[in-house]
This record gives sequence, C-alpha cells and structure tokens, in this order.
Amino acid sequence: MKKIFIPTPLDESIVLPKDVTHHILHVFRHNIEKPITVTGSDNRCGIYQINDEINGLAQASLIEYIDSPISMHRTILVQSYLKGEKLEWVLQKATELNVDTVYLVPTSNCVAKYDAKKLQSKYSRWEKIMLEASQQCGRTQLPMLVVGEPLSNVLDIESESLKLVAYENEAGHTIKTALQSIHTNQTITDILICIGPEGGYQEKEINAIIESGGKSVSLGNTILRAETAAIGSLAMIQYELEL
Repeated sequence: MKKIFIPTPLDESIVLPKDVTHHILHVFRHNIEKPITVTGSDNRCGIYQINDEINGLAQASLIEYIDSPISMHRTILVQSYLKGEKLEWVLQKATELNVDTVYLVPTSNCVAKYDAKKLQSKYSRWEKIMLEASQQCGRTQLPMLVVGEPLSNVLDIESESLKLVAYENEAGHTIKTALQSIHTNQTITDILICIGPEGGYQEKEINAIIESGGKSVSLGNTILRAETAAIGSLAMIQYELEL
C-alpha cells in the first residue's frame, strides 16, 4: 500500500497537496481504486481512499485509522558532517533502519563546512530525502532531524540515553557488549551512537563523550568509513533490540 505524509492533521476527509497528488497519481501512477496510507502532522495514521482530483488536488476519504507501532526504545544517531552524497546516503539508510532522531553536528575534523545560509538550504534537501525514504520503506512516523547543534549540547539534551561512540582505537569494548546492558537495565530506553567525520574524532571529543557518561566502542576488526560505521552501528542496535 502506498505510504505518504501530509503537512496537515488527519480528518474524515483530507486534501492532498499538489506536489503529493502529482507524485502519487502522475509519477507513481497509483491506481485510484487502491487505498493509500497517510500520516498527518498530528502523527495520526489512517487508510484513505482517493475519490477525485480537482485542480491538481486529490480529495480522499477516511476508511479507518490505524495504530502506529510503538517501540520501547528510541535510537539516536549523532553524525558529524560528511561530504555531499555520503551524508545524504546516511540519512536515507538511517531512515530505512527506523532511526528516531538524527543530529548532524560540526566537529573538528569535518571536511564539509556549512555556514548558516548553506545549512538552511541543505536542511530542506535532507528533510526531503528522509521523507521520501520514509514513504518508500513504509514508516508511519518521520524521524526527527536536528542540524547544527554543537556536540556538547546534544550530549546534554540526550543525557538520559545510553551513549556510545564508535572509536577506531578502542580495543577492549565492543558495541555488542555495550548493548547487552540494555537487557539488564530496564531503565534504558534511548540508545545514542556518535559517529565522527571522514577524519575521525579528535581525542578531546572522544573524552568529552566519555565524560558525559558515554562509552567508547569498537564496531569490529576493520576500520570502517564514516558512512559505513553509521549504518553498520544502527543495524547492530536494531538487531540487539530485536526490532
């Protein structure tokens, strides 16, 4: 069933925006007789039947509301800025892996640099990538994207989470061992993984994460590219949580 998100609350009858209508009916060529799944800005989800298209706007009626699956855990990716397509790929695949929140942060060794103006234009593109990935994989809720917060602020905001940082020089602790604490500590509901840029974290940044209560972990016997580390670690977390 085709999945879409709209920027307005759900109701018994809804009108799909022009761009959404065009995508569904004219690009995707959706059969109007088949229902679609819609999530609104109120985070409710329902099954709708498209009745008509008037002036480029699809008119749809509610068949039934459906419950969104609720997870006991929340996964958080703190990703340092990466260059162009690498970062876009991470956002797309992290969305498919059901990440709840993505923080994109500037750190010392970032090759990619974004000023406030460039961040604003990039943010719209990044949001669109995550929206399209959510629709493609059938998510009922959009992940939250937060851009430009310093790493220290993110660690404060997510102070109650199990904080992990992937570090190539870590030899004693693996992500598998760190994640096993979830099963023995029932108070842990949020799992956060920090991934550095192409040049890795500086030691002071690793120390800051550890001082905030984080744990340095290894992702395996090989050194992974930043984008591989991000998606690999999220997949490991999903597996351990049996999501």
